[in-house]
Amino acid sequence: MMRARSSGQGHAEPVANGVRRHAAGLPVDEVVRASWNRCINTYSLDPQETRRPNMVERADLQARRERLGLVLAIARIEMEGLGKLMEHSEYSIMLTDRDGVILSYVGDPGFSATARRCGFREGVMWSEREMGTNGMGTCLMTQRSVLIHRTDHFLEQNTQLTCSAAPIFDMRGELLAALDISGASSHTQTHTLALVDMAAQNVENRAFLGACKEFHLLRFHRCAEFVSTPGEGVLAFDDQGTIRGANRGALKLLGLSDHESVCGQRVDRVLDTSLGTLIQLSARHGFRPEALTATLGQRRWFATVHAPATEPVRRAMVTAATATPAVPPAAPVVAPVAENRGALECLHSADAAMMHNVEILRRVVDRDISVLLLGETGTGKGYCARAIHSASRRADKPFVAVNCAAIPETLIESELFGHKPGAFTGATREGSMGRILQANGGSLFLDEIGDMPLPLQARLLNVIEDREVMPLGGNKVVSVDVRILSATQRDPLDLIARGLFREDLYYRLNGITVRMPPLRQRSDCADLIRKLLQSETGSGPAVEIDSALLDRLVRHSWPGNVRQVRNVVRTMLALRASDRLTLADFSEDWLAGGAVVAAGAPAACTEEQRGEVDADGEGVLSGAERDAMRRTLEACRWNVSAAAAHLHISRRTMYRKMHRHGLVRLGFNGAPGSRELV
Repeated sequence: MMRARSSGQGHAEPVANGVRRHAAGLPVDEVVRASWNRCINTYSLDPQETRRPNMVERADLQARRERLGLVLAIARIEMEGLGKLMEHSEYSIMLTDRDGVILSYVGDPGFSATARRCGFREGVMWSEREMGTNGMGTCLMTQRSVLIHRTDHFLEQNTQLTCSAAPIFDMRGELLAALDISGASSHTQTHTLALVDMAAQNVENRAFLGACKEFHLLRFHRCAEFVSTPGEGVLAFDDQGTIRGANRGALKLLGLSDHESVCGQRVDRVLDTSLGTLIQLSARHGFRPEALTATLGQRRWFATVHAPATEPVRRAMVTAATATPAVPPAAPVVAPVAENRGALECLHSADAAMMHNVEILRRVVDRDISVLLLGETGTGKGYCARAIHSASRRADKPFVAVNCAAIPETLIESELFGHKPGAFTGATREGSMGRILQANGGSLFLDEIGDMPLPLQARLLNVIEDREVMPLGGNKVVSVDVRILSATQRDPLDLIARGLFREDLYYRLNGITVRMPPLRQRSDCADLIRKLLQSETGSGPAVEIDSALLDRLVRHSWPGNVRQVRNVVRTMLALRASDRLTLADFSEDWLAGGAVVAAGAPAACTEEQRGEVDADGEGVLSGAERDAMRRTLEACRWNVSAAAAHLHISRRTMYRKMHRHGLVRLGFNGAPGSRELV
């Protein structure tokens, strides 16, 4: 402690006092205190020393990336999803290996100068030994989620930063990596910590599914409709019934503290059911959860069991694991349903519009009629598509989802139709079967179909009409049998009128149209919030919600719809102090971007208010960007091509941002009623 004590000034004095527990008026978290103690007594660091972080050689960096393998690719997608949620927030999102070396980086351009000065770049080592107490290093050392806010850092040079980090483990509980969001916020970022912790668990779960393809994969929950959701438990077991791996959800559902308590155990003993029953489930190739009968005759779990994959399917699973969108589809979660009720009952609601939707879908669920789902972002279109598939005769076949807006335009063609080895620069050596062929026999869900490039629309139309696919670089067509489900938050007729969508494709996709109502127009908002609470707590203790808090949530317009509600509920649960949520567990900052509806007023959201929400409905878009775009459009006399060129973005991106911000021009007479979206 001598080096920290000797200067007696600046940041060194509170650090020394904190270690000695003499931090008068300065409460210090025990995790931070323990880290400071290691920095002084184990690493011999000086708080006032200026340290330049070490950087590994390029060959070493590449070797570390290869060791992390599939986890790195999955984490990158999750990081980009976090980046969309935190747009304009001045942040850096980083993935490190277990030694603290940054392997992947996503950052806000507005924070890039600060990030460079701090040493946030790929190849730099941010272990606790190298850089003292910090989000990444302390997370790896403690193997737990941590929030290191400003003066919590050991080195004075880092005290302008706020860092939220969460660990990532493999299927046997071994530490693999850490995911971190760092910025220069002056406020503690507890909401950010909850987001990064959920993202880290998403990476774990998806990597688990990709790594366990050689084992039987058991996915279970106490409620049937929660199987294959983020809260499910997953166990991997071999042919002899020995558990070889588990996710954190399984430990929570089973009431176990660590992986050692379950790995190596017999799966039939852990779940109190026979191995023969589980193997039979595996042989059925079913995706609908079935009740597991315990040896004492009591039903305890609902589960699906997937057999070990054959080699060609294993490659397809790896491809799908790295390409599936990071954020799960928004889901209007409902109360548990009886085993003998149809999969469409997961959409059941007291709201009249939702009841009408379920009735329409029930009539066509087993007829190969294309379904087009319309609705704002976050209304549950993806959840509805999966319910349609699960209720149909194709339920035991693949359900493949493609987000047409999330895949770069240059890659979407190969993603959909596949490619032969070496078909283009960057093509994989093995080639790719493509999403359409992956869905063969099952359902293909094309989310955000309105963002599909026009040339690909023509190819997709041919697939639907001819039921044949030709991979890029190939010379032979392959027959395919898929049901097409599609969704968009945009108005297809408006896109057709503007020449952005093919009319003939629209009529092929529009076998039946289902409109998902926005939450502000639904009559079941209070019930939905309660059911989300029940869903997110799973088998844990029941969590109640205070009537004042429920009323506050119901009065909000929820521009991000069910997805936004779910994220707020998750955050409150992650940060709650007890099993009863009150207004004290809630922050108005979580609702930024939406209007509060006055009591008795219609729960409607104006076009301008909707424009303040980002593409996922999760956060606030910059007013400065909106104003700059409007000024540029006016200077260019609303010539979109000219404005896009002036702003150095594509015309397509310009239209997307205009739509997002609700930018409109007045008609020629300037009358308020003559506005038109450019």
